[in-house]
Amino acid sequence: TGVTSVAFSPGSQQMVSGHDSGKVRSWDCESGEKLLRMKGHTGTVCSLAYSPRGNRIASASYDKTVRLWDSETGECVFVFKGHTARVIGVRFSPDGRQLISGSKDGTIRFWDSEKGKPGVVLSPSLRKIRRLAISLDGRWIASGHKNGNVRLWDIVSDKPGPLLQDHTDLVTGIAFSPNVKLIATASRDRKEKLWNVSTGDLIATFDDHTHYIWDIAFSPDNLTIASASDDGAVRLWRANSSPSRTAIQALTDDVVKVAYSLDGLSILTVDCDGIVRQGDATTGARGLVSFELPDPESVKASTFSADGNWIATGCDDGTVRLWNSCTGAAGPVLEGHSSAVRILAYSTCGRWIASSDRDTVRLWDLHDTEQRSVLVEGGGDNWDRISDLKFSPEGHQLAINSGHGTVWFFDCQTKDPPTSKKPMKNGFMAFDFSPDGQQLALGTSSSIALWNLQSDEPNLKLKVPSSMWRSFGGMAIAYSPTGEFLASYNDDNVVLLW
Repeated sequence: TGVTSVAFSPGSQQMVSGHDSGKVRSWDCESGEKLLRMKGHTGTVCSLAYSPRGNRIASASYDKTVRLWDSETGECVFVFKGHTARVIGVRFSPDGRQLISGSKDGTIRFWDSEKGKPGVVLSPSLRKIRRLAISLDGRWIASGHKNGNVRLWDIVSDKPGPLLQDHTDLVTGIAFSPNVKLIATASRDRKEKLWNVSTGDLIATFDDHTHYIWDIAFSPDNLTIASASDDGAVRLWRANSSPSRTAIQALTDDVVKVAYSLDGLSILTVDCDGIVRQGDATTGARGLVSFELPDPESVKASTFSADGNWIATGCDDGTVRLWNSCTGAAGPVLEGHSSAVRILAYSTCGRWIASSDRDTVRLWDLHDTEQRSVLVEGGGDNWDRISDLKFSPEGHQLAINSGHGTVWFFDCQTKDPPTSKKPMKNGFMAFDFSPDGQQLALGTSSSIALWNLQSDEPNLKLKVPSSMWRSFGGMAIAYSPTGEFLASYNDDNVVLLW
C-alpha cells in the first residue's frame, strides 16, 4: 500500500502512517477517516512516534532527518539534521521534552523537542541501529542492531548498561514493560526473548512463530506480551515470574504493528496491506474496528455515482475498486486491466462503470460484476490512446474519445458493436454530454467546440484566449446541470466559465 510505518496515539483514538513517498498522514482509529496530511520528507518514512500528550508527532526518514509535527494542524514545527545515514527509529522521552533518534550511521541522537536544538550523541559501536525503545520512567534506552544484539543505555549515569546477546539475526522489535523490570525483544530469527532490565539476564525464549516477527508490545498490567508476525498471527505470551504461553490467537495476516489499548482489553493491529483491526486482548476475537489505510499514490482516477453513495477508484494495479462513501466500507473489486486505470466513468443510472488504461476500455455491469465487456483492446489502426469516457445523461450510451477527432458510441443495453463519428479533423482532449444528451462539448488546446449529435460537425466554437493555449496536457470539461454554462480546465491552473 506504500505504508512503511505506523504509530498509535497515547489513547489509541488516532494513528499516524508513514509512506514510501515521504508523506505522513493521521487517521481516526474508529472511523478510518483521514485527518491530516504532512509533507516535507524526501525519502521513505520508516519510524513514527506520538508525544506523551499526543500533541506532537515525530517522524524519521531515509532522507537522514527527523521532523516534528503539530498533531492538530499538521504543521512542521522543527526539522532535525545531523545523522549521516538513514534514520531508522525515533522516540519521545516520557516527559515529551526530548526526541531520541537512531540511524544506520550507528549513532543515537538526542534533540530538544521544545527548542529544536541538538543534544547528546551516543555511539553504541554495534553496527547499524535497527530499532529504538525508551523505558516509561525515562531511565533506559534500548537500541537493537543488525547483528542481533540489543544495547541498554542508562540515561541517568550516561553509561552503557547490559548488552543483550542471544538473537542470531537483526532486531525487529523492542518493548519495555510498564514497570521497567522486563524488556522483550524480537528478531528476524523468529524468536522473542524476555530479559531482566537491571541485570541483562535472559529469562525466557518464545519460538512458536514460523516467520519473521515485526513488532511486540507489553500489556499495561505488565503480564502479557503481544507479538506480530508474517505468519499471520498475533500471539499472546504470559510474562510473569514463571513465563508460560497462553491464548495464542491468529487475528489477521502478515501483521507488522501491534499495540494495546490503555485499558489493556483490546489490541490494535496493522497488517502489510495497511488494514487496521481491533481484537480482544484475551480471546483474540475480532472487534468492531476494521478499516484500510489507502495509499493515495496508487489511485489514478476516481468518480462518484450519481446518487453520491459510491466512489469508484482506478488503481495502479489495474483494478477498479468501489467504496461506500457513507460508511467507508469496501465494495466490489473489478479486475481485468493489465496496467493502471487512469480514466473512469459512472453511468447516471448507477448500473455501469467504464474504465480505461489508455489502451483498453472495459465496461462493468454492477448488477452482475462477472459480466464485463472489452470495448477496446490494444489500440489499432482506428484507435489512438483513449483520453476520455462519458456516459449519456440517460445512462446507457457510452462515448469514447479515441483520438484523431473520432468519437465512438456504444449502447450498454443492446451491446451492439460501437459506431463512430468524426466531428473534427484534429483530435480533442476532453468532452462532455449536455444535460439533455443532444450535444457534446469537445475541448482542444485553443477552443471548445459545441457539436449537435444530429450534425456531422460542430456548429459553434468557443475560442480560448491565446495566452492560455496549451499544445498538450490534461483537460476537463463539464456542463452545469441546467446546460446553461460550461466549465473548462486546461492544465494551466485556470478554470474558465462559459
